Amino acid sequence: MPEEMVVQILSRLPPKSLMRFRCVHKSWYNFINDPNFVDVHLSKSIDNRCSSKTSTCVLFKRCVLNNEANHILLSLVDLSNDNDDVQIQSNSIRDLNLNNVPPLSVGLRHDCLDIAGHCHGIICLTDFSENVFLCNPALKQLKLLPKSCLRLPQPPPNTLNRLQSTGVAVGFGYDSRARVYKVVRIVMHFEGFWILFFPHMAEVYTMSSNSWREIKTDIPSTVVWSSSSSQIYFKGVYYWFALELDKETLDENKKVMLSFDMDDELFFHTPVPDSLQDSEENYGSLGVWNESIALFSYHVESGVSKFIDIWVMDGFCGTKGCWTKHLTIEPIAGIGMPLTFWNSDELLLVATDGYVVSHNFDTKVLRNLPIHGVLFEHFQAVLYTSSLISVN
Repeated sequence: MPEEMVVQILSRLPPKSLMRFRCVHKSWYNFINDPNFVDVHLSKSIDNRCSSKTSTCVLFKRCVLNNEANHILLSLVDLSNDNDDVQIQSNSIRDLNLNNVPPLSVGLRHDCLDIAGHCHGIICLTDFSENVFLCNPALKQLKLLPKSCLRLPQPPPNTLNRLQSTGVAVGFGYDSRARVYKVVRIVMHFEGFWILFFPHMAEVYTMSSNSWREIKTDIPSTVVWSSSSSQIYFKGVYYWFALELDKETLDENKKVMLSFDMDDELFFHTPVPDSLQDSEENYGSLGVWNESIALFSYHVESGVSKFIDIWVMDGFCGTKGCWTKHLTIEPIAGIGMPLTFWNSDELLLVATDGYVVSHNFDTKVLRNLPIHGVLFEHFQAVLYTSSLISVN
């Protein structure tokens, strides 16, 4: 059989099957591990996800109660939309158990685990202490990244009036110019109870070099980061939803969106729509809708969203605010917050009882999904594409 035909056949298979085929013969092992084949397989996977109108894989991060303690669980779920009805089979929910797998089981703060980006089948995880991990679930690979080049050593217990540091924001993505995967981390230094502000610092990890290096940043020292749902990677840029504090009172001054260009390694500070600045009860989170960055603006009372405005960014505008409001979803009883779009007209939301629902804003139909967690504000959801790219 011609090699071109072999490539066409194998590149359409899932990584799980290809991992088995690698064991057949050394030539198969070398062929499937070849970087050119890995690139072809990734391209096919992306094309299939973008062209599929019936099936989408979603990665959920949820908090579950285990032996009276909260634990973070990552779950891959296949959603299909056949005949105007969302279908999900219980056996299609694949949990990634992190509690017993080294190195994630060593020193990991499970209550603080966040997805800090997904790109080409690789997931970046952080617990906002020292730990940052890269994970490829399809290959069952986990990698603990080296220690920060900027963070100070941990001070002795009960030490307050001493300069300390912490990672306040982490993002993962792909530099298409250099063809490398990167993690960016913003480090904040503080003394006491964050009363004194010190300039933020930033560092970049490159997967090909397996090391961190410091980069320049002009992010104001008064900027702090909000909830874990308010960050996303899209087309070479990582976005965070953040807050800027008043330096004297430490009260919220305004909401902002920060972004980082993976190619140029530059930070941008972009204004958000004025409606988000009206009150502290107006929340914002980020998603992708119809190949554009979308901003969810929602007002919460007693844990329930009163409405959801969906704004779309008109291209990557850097420091300019260029938002257009496309849709307002009227209040839905029991809904806590939006998660992400999984189809052009289907939005995943988490209810106040911890269950995930899919809302079709054209038909107004709301469907319950068998995905559940406690502490609904800890939910995250990203569209997942499997790949053969190794994190090692």
